[in-house]
Amino acid sequence: MANLKHTLDMPKWIPRTLEDFLTPPAPALRLFPVWLLLGPRQVGKSSLLKRCAGKRNFVDLDNLDVRARANQDPELFMRGLEAPLLIDEIQFAPQLLSPIKRLADRDPGPGAVWLTGSQDFSVMEGVKETLAGRVAIINLFGLSDEEKKIRSLSPSAYFKKILQTTFPKLSQTAAADARELYLSSYTQTYIERDVRELLRIEKRREFEIFLKMCALRTASVVNFDHLARDAGISAVTAKNWLSLLEDSFLIKLVRPYHTNRTKRLIKSSKLYFLDMGLCAHLAGWRDSEALRLGPMGGAAFETHVFGEIYRRLRHRLQEADIHFWRTRDGQEIDFLVEIAGRCFPIEVKMGRPKPRDLVPLASISGPNWEQGQVVSLSGEIESAALTEHWQIVSPAGLKLH
Repeated sequence: MANLKHTLDMPKWIPRTLEDFLTPPAPALRLFPVWLLLGPRQVGKSSLLKRCAGKRNFVDLDNLDVRARANQDPELFMRGLEAPLLIDEIQFAPQLLSPIKRLADRDPGPGAVWLTGSQDFSVMEGVKETLAGRVAIINLFGLSDEEKKIRSLSPSAYFKKILQTTFPKLSQTAAADARELYLSSYTQTYIERDVRELLRIEKRREFEIFLKMCALRTASVVNFDHLARDAGISAVTAKNWLSLLEDSFLIKLVRPYHTNRTKRLIKSSKLYFLDMGLCAHLAGWRDSEALRLGPMGGAAFETHVFGEIYRRLRHRLQEADIHFWRTRDGQEIDFLVEIAGRCFPIEVKMGRPKPRDLVPLASISGPNWEQGQVVSLSGEIESAALTEHWQIVSPAGLKLH
C-alpha cells in the first residue's frame, strides 16, 4: 500500500485491550507454550505482539523470500531459530508447524512461540493436528469503540465514526478519499487475493459480486438461494464462499436461540460483517448521513453493535455464544449473549424504542437471564428504565459482565 504514504500518516499507538492479558500472561495463557493470534489483515496483530515481545526472534512470512525458504525446507529453516520466537502470517508456511511443535517441546515455557494468522481455514486444520494441547488460540479484531475511547456522540457523528472502520491506520483520519483508497486496496490485496489464491477460487468476477451481495445483506437472515441467484453462482458455492468469509474473519454467522440446543444448527442464520465501515465500502455506501437516514441505517447500526459486542468479548479472552431469538409471529431479540451460564438480552434501536415493541422477558427468560439492554443513539439518560425488564443504554454503556 505504498501509494497511500502521502495521504495516510502513521497513526500513534492506541492501547489494545489484549495487552493487559498478554503482559503479564493471563492465567489461562500460562498453560500453553504456543500462542496463536488470529484475526483479519491489518488490524494490528504484528504490531501488538511486537509491542509485547521484548527481545524475541522475529520471522515475517509476508516477505516472499523468507516464505520461499520456509516452504522449501521447513526443518532447515527452523534449525537456526530459538525461543522466544514470533512468526508472522503462519498460514503462508503451514509446514513449519511440525518443527514448531518440537521447538515448543524443548522450551515449554508459556508463550515460548508466538504465531499470527489471517485465515482460519488455512491454519486451524494443521494446528489441531500438530499443536493439539500446546496452543492457545487468541483473536484480535479491529479497534473497538472502547479502545478508541468513543463516548457520547450525536447519531450523525457516530455514523461518521462507523464509516471510518475499525482499522488502526484509519482511526485518526476523517479524509474520505484516503479511506476509500485504503479500503479499495485492502479489498483487492487482502480479501480477493488471499482468499482466491489460497482457496483457488477462479471465478473472480462472481466472487466480487458475491462480496457486494453479502454486504448488502448484513444484519439479515441468510437465504442461500437468493444470495446465489444474485451473485450468479450455485447455492452450494454460496454456502462454501460464505464459510470462507467467516474463516477469514470478515463476517460472522449468528444462529437462532432455542431451548433445545440441537435445533440451533438447523435454522437459518443471520449474517453480520465484523467491520461496518468495510461493509459500507463493499456495498457502495459512501455518505454516512445518507446511510443513517436511509433504509439500511438500522441494519448498519445493528451490524456495528454486533461487531462491538464480538470485539469486546474476544479481546478479553471471554468465551461466549451469541444468538438471536425470533418467533414465527415476528417477535425478536437481536442478540442473546451467553457468558459463563448467564444470558444478556440485547436489542438495537437507533431511535428511542417504544416499550410495546420490546419482548416481555418474563415470558421467555430463564433463572440466569440479566436485565435486557436496548442499545440506542437516542441520547437518553444512560441506563434509563424503559420497562421492568429493559433499560436503554448507549453503545459505550453496554454491559457484558
